Amino acid sequence: MVRQNPPKANAQKSAYYTHRFDVPPTSPKLPLSGFDELQSLQTPLLESYIQNDLATLWVESTQLFALISELHALGYATLTEMSAIDNLELNNEFELFYLLLKLEETSSKRLNIKTKIKKTQHITSLTPLFKSANWSERECYDMFGIIFDGHPYLHRLLMPRDWVGHPLLKSYPLQGDEYAAWYEVDRIFGKEYRDIIGKEQRDSARIDKNDERNFSSLSFTPTYQEEHKPALLKSFKHSTKLKARR
Repeated sequence: MVRQNPPKANAQKSAYYTHRFDVPPTSPKLPLSGFDELQSLQTPLLESYIQNDLATLWVESTQLFALISELHALGYATLTEMSAIDNLELNNEFELFYLLLKLEETSSKRLNIKTKIKKTQHITSLTPLFKSANWSERECYDMFGIIFDGHPYLHRLLMPRDWVGHPLLKSYPLQGDEYAAWYEVDRIFGKEYRDIIGKEQRDSARIDKNDERNFSSLSFTPTYQEEHKPALLKSFKHSTKLKARR
């Protein structure tokens, strides 16, 4: 009986290999302490704890702006980072995290604010509170397709404006899709040159044994070097003369 190949549509949902005797430990969640100022928060929290020396607060997505506004007023005035995690195959949700920093005279405090949104759900922009949220949210939109309501300029940041898809989604092919393979050729030369130039090579692990110019030789027949030996020798002599003159 021929073994059936597993479906690949959901290939990134689980690891390809899991050692049956090696169970990775989970960092413990410790009670939240040392943050007395958080006792005055009016926004309800779903969960709060300290994990890996980082205080973490979970909140409903609809209450995110209210919570972070309160924290901003308490001195957490710096948004050092924000991004998302694609859990769409697991529960049709994105996990968003916001890292806040409070600078004090003798020390500093950090908070990790987390929330979840559904695939098509929008979330309120934090640009009225933090200037750094402008680029962070644009990058998150570019890479994941998440919409931030109230953002002043929600356009792609890293990818071209006309790019199709969001590269940090786990469903996005690691080597790019069909559109990505022809993007540069179509934009620079035109679609009529597809047969002449060919697709972009997007596989970083590719090795061409016949290409001795861009790859190390896999045999003892340096054809490229022998073919271009006169030109290489001339170039070497020319560079040597220039060095001697200096």
